Amino acid sequence: MANQLTALWAVTSFLWLAHSIEDHQVIEQPRLSSLLVLLIGALSSYGASFCALWLPGTNGRFDDERAPLKVKRSNLPKKPRRYFLPVLVLCIIMRLEIFHRVSRDLQCSKPGIEAFLPLAILFYDIFRGRRARSGDGDDADRENEFGMTIYEAFSAWISDSKASLVIAVTMLSVGTYLVSSNDPRSTFFCSSQDASALVVFLQWLGLLLDTAIAGVAWRILAWTRTTKSRLRTLSGIVLAAAIGTGLLYRFSRLILPDTPMTYEFRGLDSLYVFDIVVDGLAFSTFITSTSLLATEGSPVSLVSLLTFLLGITHAVQRTALTGTWENITPGAVYFGLLLVCIGFSSLLYTNDIQSVFSAHRALVVLFLLVITIVATIYTPIKALQIIEKHPLVKTIYDARIEADRWLVHATVSDSLRVAVEEYKERHHGRDPPAKFDVWYEFARDRRSAILDHFPQMEKDILPFWGMAPSKIREGVRRAAAEPDVAILQIQNGKPQHNLPPSSPYKPVMEELVDRVTAFAEHLPDMELAVNLNERPRVLAPWEDVQRLTKTATQKRISKLLPKSSNSLGEMPLAQSAADDKQSPGEHGFTPVRAFREMTALACPPGTRGRAGTHWDIRDVCTSCARPQSQGQYLTNWPLSQDICHQSDLLRLHGFHMAPPALRPLQELLPVFSRAKTDSYSDILIPLRRIHEPAEPTTEGFDKKFKRLFWRGKVDRHYTSHELVRGGHQERLVHMLNSPARSEKTTLLLPRKDRFVYEQVPTADINELLPMDVAFSSYSACKNDGGGGGNNNNDNKDKKTYIDKKNRACKDIDAEFHVKPKAGDGDGNDEEPLRHRYVMVMDTDEGPPRDLLRTLRSSSVPMYASIFREWYSERLMPWVHFVPVDLRYHALHGTLTYFFGLLKRDGRTLNGREVVMEARQDDAKWIAEEGRRWAERAIRRADIEIYLFRLLLEWGRVIDDNRDEIGFVLT
Repeated sequence: MANQLTALWAVTSFLWLAHSIEDHQVIEQPRLSSLLVLLIGALSSYGASFCALWLPGTNGRFDDERAPLKVKRSNLPKKPRRYFLPVLVLCIIMRLEIFHRVSRDLQCSKPGIEAFLPLAILFYDIFRGRRARSGDGDDADRENEFGMTIYEAFSAWISDSKASLVIAVTMLSVGTYLVSSNDPRSTFFCSSQDASALVVFLQWLGLLLDTAIAGVAWRILAWTRTTKSRLRTLSGIVLAAAIGTGLLYRFSRLILPDTPMTYEFRGLDSLYVFDIVVDGLAFSTFITSTSLLATEGSPVSLVSLLTFLLGITHAVQRTALTGTWENITPGAVYFGLLLVCIGFSSLLYTNDIQSVFSAHRALVVLFLLVITIVATIYTPIKALQIIEKHPLVKTIYDARIEADRWLVHATVSDSLRVAVEEYKERHHGRDPPAKFDVWYEFARDRRSAILDHFPQMEKDILPFWGMAPSKIREGVRRAAAEPDVAILQIQNGKPQHNLPPSSPYKPVMEELVDRVTAFAEHLPDMELAVNLNERPRVLAPWEDVQRLTKTATQKRISKLLPKSSNSLGEMPLAQSAADDKQSPGEHGFTPVRAFREMTALACPPGTRGRAGTHWDIRDVCTSCARPQSQGQYLTNWPLSQDICHQSDLLRLHGFHMAPPALRPLQELLPVFSRAKTDSYSDILIPLRRIHEPAEPTTEGFDKKFKRLFWRGKVDRHYTSHELVRGGHQERLVHMLNSPARSEKTTLLLPRKDRFVYEQVPTADINELLPMDVAFSSYSACKNDGGGGGNNNNDNKDKKTYIDKKNRACKDIDAEFHVKPKAGDGDGNDEEPLRHRYVMVMDTDEGPPRDLLRTLRSSSVPMYASIFREWYSERLMPWVHFVPVDLRYHALHGTLTYFFGLLKRDGRTLNGREVVMEARQDDAKWIAEEGRRWAERAIRRADIEIYLFRLLLEWGRVIDDNRDEIGFVLT
């Protein structure tokens, strides 16, 4: 029983590490993480040696009955030499360094190379040779040969033949490689400046080091006499490797300093410590259990078992996806599954393995045979299924039906009485705020298309119902002390702000005051802290927000809360981050890793986003995209903006890949902002920008250029190796302008009477689609990384990031071709809205600046964003705009649907001419519907209607008698 439990520990810990490591914080500081995990492993294995009485091998030399793979015979390796121990430690340190280097440019690596580890260990085993174990006399075997049947003789030959063992392990390795190397590739690109050949070479070198580590460690541990001595020897090896890794880590920080190990603000590093402990214990469990399971023969059997588990799991998953865009090579996957099943079945007999986890090998072979038969039937059925119509036809139709239903739900009220009842039903029985009747008439007089549906407003304000009004009012002044936060004060029906005449944001606040003036006489006295920065500010932990939200749902709670004076007092003068030269030092520098941890803390426990990172940027995280998609195409737009279930976006969007100029606030403070992501707790408010784009031309869709157009401007204070290759703007420009010949794109293309998914070279499809996408300017490398500060740690951290920026900037000119923006007078002064399709994308700091302008122009907005604004809930994907997943894995497919494919100068895709009907009518309908809806529901009048209701709700929340001042019909 103890033996089987040990085997279960080994397999479980291995699978845990294999499948969870890419979503853990340990990858953010690889050298420090390696040191800490090794230390935990060394201490844990040493501690386990005191429990040797309950583990196998207590009374002396180990036997073969304890192994998960019960082998009939076993050989003892040659006795290890004295220099083996330091060589093993050196190999472990080198292997970790290779892993760190490959991880740095993971997008340049080749998937599946690790599958050849069993084969490498087998060749090592054959090359070094083995001496017979005492007790396995050859004379007895020869005497028994004469009494064998033909079947027994054939089985004995297979068992004794090294060639048959090589064939079995080769099939297992090749099969695992085939099923693990066909995942869709991410658009996080391998730059022409990256040493891709070196990365692949290091992968193979790492494989050789893995082989050496397994072989040498096995020889050292196999000659230990007892469980106790084996575990203490293992502990010494791991401890020595930890010390060596620590010395190398310390040396590397002196030469190339990394981000700091600790941070001064709340909650940070807690996730990192948790992941280190969990992964350290999992690693300790794995090495301890495998050291007990390593037979006195070769480790080939154990490594082959682990490879088989990964291979068969991946093969079954990929087979289940046959016929979808995630598996467009079903033949290769099926062949890989076949090789895995046959290879492992052959290995059981070739290596004379009697059982696997107490299951007889005949049962295991039967199980694999069943899997093979099911795959043989399932694969051709799913691979040959007929897709008669393009899925976007149904997606657009369904979106239109859903938009009609939404509009009915948004405007139920046809009278004040119905509006009051509808409000109470949607707000857990709470009465509307005072002056609700005035707001209702205000909205009706201005012909508002939305009268009952304000879920974003309700979600933003709800947590503050769980906070004492006096504390909220205090929070306004505390928030106003932050840079780029102004106060909007409404007193005696007159609004005013506190910005000085020299502030660049003065026009923004004056326009807000002008809008509020239209209804200010109906508002109670109040103050609002208005964030004028592009970035949202309040990144409160999920637990805090949920605690207040839960409290908010309890009725009549205001009677139990403390009260204070409602008088407003004199407004302080607003601070500007641009004018305050000491603000970066005073308010601190927030490294990217710390910012990601803050974002992770804003996600619910148990979600992928709570881990705060996603390591595998080489492949598309299909499981992240699946919840909001139907097949390859994005359908659930609000869900696609929630980062908590798709942590891969932390490494695919510039907002999360650069340190914020102003440290986010981790306390829930009442801050009103123009835009935010789902992680932030700011309250959305309609707010213009400093430079508001001009009103668009009204040229019709048919008169525009049939082309996708985008010009991006990057003007940030920081860039990095990661950001240049993974930023959402950088990836788009690279993918549509200079993809490598090896880069592929998955498309749904017509073939005879049906559609099929195919992989085509990205460069080839780019030539067939009319696109003009480029940067108008890229000035990230012309800044100095921000001002100075009076905090030594902050300055040191900034210098670290500036050093990294300078290294990254060397690659930018070679990677991106910068075109001038529209209107520069160089002959390419095309107005973006003269094109039928306009890419509308976030900046690195906030939402796109031209979405509304594009909506009103009769162009189709190709919209890619993680931000919400006050009107976001009013826009429907595939009705008012075309949604674009920020992974861009379906961008070419979406463009192909609208543009179609025509015969052009003999150009082919995958060696054949592809003709596909264009869907310009669908595009025209979306463009016109978006224009009509913007003119109906996102007018200046709608801004005032939204503001009026928002401030009525807010005025009640901050009142000490908020539960007694609702509107009641008489």
